[in-house]
Amino acid sequence: MTDDDRLRDLLDRFADGDAVDWNRVRGAEATLLDGLHTLDAVRSAYRRIGGSEELHERSLFQWGPLAAIEKIGSGTSAEVYRAWDSGLATMVALKLLRSEAAAAGLGNAEFLHEGRMLARISQRNVLRVYGAAVHDGRPGIWNEWVEGRALDAIVAADGPLGAEEAAHIGGELCAGLAAIHAAGLLHGDVKASNAMRARGGRIVLTDLGAAGKPDAINASLCTQATPAYLSPQARDGAPRAQGDDLYALGVLLHFLVTGAYPENGASRLRELRPDIDRNLATVVERALDAQATHRYADAHAFADALRASRGEASPRTKMPRRRAIAAALAIVVAALAGLGWWNLRAAPWKPELELVRRTDAGTEPLRDGARLGIGDRVDLMLSTNHAAWVYVLNEDARGDFHVLFPLDGLALSNPLSAGDAITLPGHQGARSLSWEVSSAGGREEFLVLVSRAPLARLDQRLAALPAASIGEVERGLTRTRANPPAELSLRGAHLNEVLAELDEDLADPRRVRVRAWRFNDAATD
Repeated sequence: MTDDDRLRDLLDRFADGDAVDWNRVRGAEATLLDGLHTLDAVRSAYRRIGGSEELHERSLFQWGPLAAIEKIGSGTSAEVYRAWDSGLATMVALKLLRSEAAAAGLGNAEFLHEGRMLARISQRNVLRVYGAAVHDGRPGIWNEWVEGRALDAIVAADGPLGAEEAAHIGGELCAGLAAIHAAGLLHGDVKASNAMRARGGRIVLTDLGAAGKPDAINASLCTQATPAYLSPQARDGAPRAQGDDLYALGVLLHFLVTGAYPENGASRLRELRPDIDRNLATVVERALDAQATHRYADAHAFADALRASRGEASPRTKMPRRRAIAAALAIVVAALAGLGWWNLRAAPWKPELELVRRTDAGTEPLRDGARLGIGDRVDLMLSTNHAAWVYVLNEDARGDFHVLFPLDGLALSNPLSAGDAITLPGHQGARSLSWEVSSAGGREEFLVLVSRAPLARLDQRLAALPAASIGEVERGLTRTRANPPAELSLRGAHLNEVLAELDEDLADPRRVRVRAWRFNDAATD
C-alpha cells in the first residue's frame, strides 16, 4: 500500500467515525495528521461529555428535564437509568418507580419524601441527590453520576487491600454514615458494591434505594439488605437501627482486606490475613462482635478507632491546655529516661519526585533544559515513606486542562502505598503506560501534588470533570524546566485556580508537597 493509499484509508476511517490508532500514524503529511488528530480528540471529548442534541436523538424517553439514555439497573419496584440533565448540562443517575407501582400509588409519597430528605444531606462521602419529582405520573429521584469503580470491583481486579488503605476507606464511609444518621435515616444496604472510589480518590456511599427512616424500613415486609451484611440481631428479626449500618461496615472492611465475608457471623480476618495490622484487625473484630452492646456506639466512635489504628489522634479528643502540657511533659520525661530523646522524633515525611524519560537501557532523569522529541515517553518516579495521595494535572498554552493521574482503569490509584519507588502513570493490565510526546512546540505545564490525606476540594473539582480515557495520557512536550516550590510560577489559569483553592492545604509542607514542570519549545522561555 502506498503512502497515498494509507492516507486515503485514514481519511475514510476518520470520516466514518472509526477509532484511529494515532501512535501508528506517521508520515510526511505531519500538519494534516496533527489537524486530524486534534479534530478526533475534540470529537471524542464531545461524545464523552455528550452533546445535548445527540443525546436527545438517542434517548429512550424524556422524563421532565432529563433524557434517559440507557437502563443500568432494575429492581422489584424501581428502575435506574443513566440520564442527561439539560439544565445542569451533566450526566445523572435517575431512579424511577416502575409504571405499575406508580399507577397503583404504592409508596409514591414515601419514595418522594425520602428522596427529598436525602437531597438535604451535603457530605462528600454520600451520593449527592439533586432532586425528587413526578413527571408523566412516575415519581423519580435523580442524583450525581459518579465515574469510578465499586469497592467490590477493585478487590476483584486488584486483590485485597492493605491495612492503611482499608482504614482510610472505612473512615470516609464512617463520615458518610454519620451524616445519614444525623438526618434521622439509615442507609439500609451498606456493602462493597454500594461504595465507590471515584476518579480522584473520593470514597462515596451509593445506592440509597434502601435508605429511609428506621420506622419505615422496619415496617417493610422485605429488606433490600444483603444477607452477608446483616447483623445477628437483624437476621433473628430484630428491628434495624443505626448500629446495623455500622455492623455492615465492619463486614465491608473484613471483605476489603480478605476478599471474603465473616463465616457464620464470626470474623476470619486474622486467619485469612495473618500479616494484617493487629490494630485494624481489633477494630474490625469489635465492629463484628456478636453482642450489639460491645460494638461501636456510633459512626464517630468507629471512625475514631480507625484513626487510632493508623496512629492518628481523634479530632474530637481535646484536653485542657494545662492537662495537655502536663501529659506531654510526662511522656517526654519517661521517653528520655528509657529510650533517649532521639527516639521521640517520628520519621519525617520525605516524598521524592523525579521526572524521567524511558530509554532502551531503562530510564534517565530529565534535567532542566533537556530536549524531548516526538515519541519520547515520560514517567514520574515517586517514593514516599508514608501512604500518599498523588494528583498529576496538566495544562497547555491553549488552556486545555487535563487530569493525568489518577485515572479510572489504571492499576494504581489513591492512596499510593509507602515503600519502594512507584512509577506513574503505571499499568493498565499488562500494558505499561507513559506520557508520550505526541506533538512539538507550545507550552505544557505539569503540576504534581503529593498529600498525606485526600484533598477534598481537589477531589470535588476532579469529580466534576468528564471522564478521561487511558489513551489521553499522551501529551505534547519539548523542553523541560522544573519549578521547585520556592519558585513555583505557572501560567495556566486552571492550574492557578487549583493552587488558589488549595492555598490553606499547601501552607503546611508536612501535609502537602507540590512540584511543577514546564515544557517549552526552543522559542519560549
